Amino acid sequence: MPIYVANFPGHIYNCEKPFYTLSPLPESVILSGIIFSSKASIPSGNGMLAIALNLNSELNDSNYYKSVERIKNLICLSYTSIPQELPIQETYTSLEDAVEKNISNYCYNPEVRFGFQLSWDLPMRVAAYCQKINRLSNKNRKKFWAALQTFCYARQIAYLPNPQYKYTLYMTLHLASINQLANNPKNLHEPSKNLFCPVCEKEVNLTHQTSHVEEIVKLIENLIPLEYQQTYIKIYQKAVSPYPL
Repeated sequence: MPIYVANFPGHIYNCEKPFYTLSPLPESVILSGIIFSSKASIPSGNGMLAIALNLNSELNDSNYYKSVERIKNLICLSYTSIPQELPIQETYTSLEDAVEKNISNYCYNPEVRFGFQLSWDLPMRVAAYCQKINRLSNKNRKKFWAALQTFCYARQIAYLPNPQYKYTLYMTLHLASINQLANNPKNLHEPSKNLFCPVCEKEVNLTHQTSHVEEIVKLIENLIPLEYQQTYIKIYQKAVSPYPL
């Protein structure tokens, strides 16, 4: 079976254990996987974040996204920045062989945090995300993947040079990712009304739906610690104006 190994430069591995097992993602060609500290290190001695995947077939255009890109999206969710993939072009006899030849002697520095790393368990979170995704229903899993991809697009836009353009797009997509997880969409008008073109004033066949305002607030209340809820809700209310709650 093919073994795929890749480093992620810019993402530092800083966790108590040198590696964690990755559960196979549904719809992927992954049989088993490991996220580990690569020997491609930085001056501090810590290794870079890396993955090794045991696949049931070669990667191609039809299976790459569901097998590798989604793991990269989970890394983005954990680290809140887009990983830059650097595949290692070598042949390995097994998953264990790949990890043994690439793993670093250093994986944990409790005295140092790197960049945006706010905690020391980020690699372990990626492994936990892979495990928990398998517990979702097909419907909720599709909803999660779509929302996560939108979140990752928002993170990519966060690095654009134009601050106003960047912020507008970032907030739009960031709120859209929350919106995709919210439940029970409702029409703003009952019965629903079609929209009108602002140029020719003709009616167009598009209904005017809510952006799940009430449901997004419920989601915030469920996910955000109590002491931060009002701050997030105020930011959201301002962002969806002129539809305040």
